[in-house]
Amino acid sequence: MGRSFFLCLALVAVVGCGDDSGAEAPPAVVRTDLPYELYCDIARSDCQGTIYDSVAAMLGAEDVPRPFIRTISVEEHEQEVRRSLNLEDLTGEDAASRGLRLLGFIPEQSDSLAAAQAEYFITQIAAYYSRNSRSITVIDRDYDEINAQTLLAHELVHAIQDNQFGLNAVTASADTEDGVIAVRSVIEGDAMHSSFAWAYDKLGYPPDEIDWEEMHQERTRAEREVAADTGIALIDSASGFPYSYGFRFMTSATLSGGLAGRAAAFESPPAASLEVMAGYDAAAPALDFPAAAHPAPVGGYALDVENRFGAWYVYGFLRRRGLSDEVAWPVALGWRGDVLAIYENGADVVAVWRVQLDHPLSALLLENEVNGDVSPGAWSAIAVEDEVFVLAAESGESLLAWAEQPLDTMTASILPKSARRWGGPVSPGNCLQSKTFSLQWPATLLQ
Repeated sequence: MGRSFFLCLALVAVVGCGDDSGAEAPPAVVRTDLPYELYCDIARSDCQGTIYDSVAAMLGAEDVPRPFIRTISVEEHEQEVRRSLNLEDLTGEDAASRGLRLLGFIPEQSDSLAAAQAEYFITQIAAYYSRNSRSITVIDRDYDEINAQTLLAHELVHAIQDNQFGLNAVTASADTEDGVIAVRSVIEGDAMHSSFAWAYDKLGYPPDEIDWEEMHQERTRAEREVAADTGIALIDSASGFPYSYGFRFMTSATLSGGLAGRAAAFESPPAASLEVMAGYDAAAPALDFPAAAHPAPVGGYALDVENRFGAWYVYGFLRRRGLSDEVAWPVALGWRGDVLAIYENGADVVAVWRVQLDHPLSALLLENEVNGDVSPGAWSAIAVEDEVFVLAAESGESLLAWAEQPLDTMTASILPKSARRWGGPVSPGNCLQSKTFSLQWPATLLQ
């Protein structure tokens, strides 16, 4: 049977989901023998119903009601996003934006964290599922056949997930950037695997002949290169992570355990990106960061926000400092916890990122890479056994004042651990999808 190419897809818990790591597709092949589900007009109710019934049957969700589906123009989508913005969040004067900019998590030229997120929403979303209204929105970007239908199938999977597992309940405990990435890896990874499996089936590929591992290796390799690319915001790389590593994770969960294995992943999702990076069923180490998380603060500074960023950010941070994949990857897999604290005193902002690794040599390597960085900015790192404190400040004077403070003397928060004011998600949305997505050949074991 002839091969065809189709796209990756999207969801947004509030606005959307993302990845652009698929290999470039060759020229489209004109097909005259496609099933109706792969060429019908997704703006038509009969097409939507046919695709939905087929996807729901595959996932054992025949009794789940079909969501409302709308199609809007690119211009309408941009207007909706801009109307939702709070102009005060776009100034870039908030401590969170300034601290994340200091560490390179958002680009230097970005006005603010909110502006970086909004730009990603506006330019990259292909489609999204809204939990509040339980509806699907498709941005009309003139998708080709198979691409459009697979895109809709992806969003329909999200609607089915919400009815089967309750996405708000699945994400309820994810209150840090790292936790959100991990949970999104289940949600987006399942939508990726399920929609691709659905499309492959319609194209006539026997499920036991598809080489999923080859496809995952290609996607995860590409995702690592995105993490290393200083021209792409590190938070945008985190947005794409669920579409590669989460895809691999949920393929393994589904192929090994069927629909029951899929359901188990939703009932007990990974708590950290490290678990997703290590792979499904990998033995996860105990992760419990110590109570003392920061240096004693310099007089006049107040804690603005705390957050955990996780192993994927450690990996990207090291790659962007020039380390090879062969060195950065095992160091990141040795992540055992981190806390990023951003302080401000009304004039200056200082970011302190404490990272715990599995070996003192890894902490020393991270310290050396930060202190050897010749790029502009006030940086310093201090390794203490298997931990390293990365300090970034808006001035050299502020940096020196903080670097002279005794370490390990201030608890992570004056609040109990259960009530800690974590910073929540930072990477754009609860799942964004790149409009330039494409899927590599569905490699088969018989090739």
